[in-house]
Amino acid sequence: MNVNVHPVHIPYAAAKTTGLIMRSGVPSMTAQPQQQPRRRPAPAKAPPPPPPSAFRMPGALRRPNVVNLPDGWRASVEAPVTSDGFLDEDFVMDSQAFLCWLADYYHDDLVTLRLIVRMMGMQKPGGVVEATQTRLAELLKVKQSQISRSLKEAGQIGVVVKVKAGAYQLHPRLTLKGGRVPIEPKPGLRSQGSMKVDQLSLLDSIADNEDLPEVFRELRKLPDPEKKPLREDKARARARAAALAARPEEDRTS
Repeated sequence: MNVNVHPVHIPYAAAKTTGLIMRSGVPSMTAQPQQQPRRRPAPAKAPPPPPPSAFRMPGALRRPNVVNLPDGWRASVEAPVTSDGFLDEDFVMDSQAFLCWLADYYHDDLVTLRLIVRMMGMQKPGGVVEATQTRLAELLKVKQSQISRSLKEAGQIGVVVKVKAGAYQLHPRLTLKGGRVPIEPKPGLRSQGSMKVDQLSLLDSIADNEDLPEVFRELRKLPDPEKKPLREDKARARARAAALAARPEEDRTS
């Protein structure tokens, strides 16, 4: 059975619109761009996932310049406190009560007052003053015997103590210069570097050092200026004056 197929003539514009194009008299489909599947948009203002805790990351405890904080903790960073505003860019820490006590207790003893203030200004980190009595006498322009007397009286109160020849220790509860001090090496070993001055650690080491005087180790309070006894030389001078005043007038003139 013969079937005659007659070609169907479709305008090109219609064929393009409908997707049919005649090729050798046979309609065919043209390739049409397929639309991408529509994605579901992300929810508005969705919070980002929390970063992994640095405290739990492997090797976090061994990394330098890393501050490890537990979960939920916060830290703030501030500029370092500087001391460039002081004269000569140097300073010491003093107890305010001690400064007031100095002015009251030694109001009649300018040599001792000047000596303690001078030693406060000369102290090295840790409160050590490296100077002999001869050097201190030269600085204050007084006799060495006066320096010896003042150091003895201040030591009896616990303000200062002699630690070795030419070295004195001011009590860190009263005045202290910060900084770094060398670590004393163990017998047979070389120096092991330095450490930062810590007032509480220094006070503990003083309290445990039985070689220091008890008044220095257990200093908690300074004597009352109103109850200050007279210096030995002034007491002797006052005793001589009283004895002279008690003598008859004819004996005083003779």
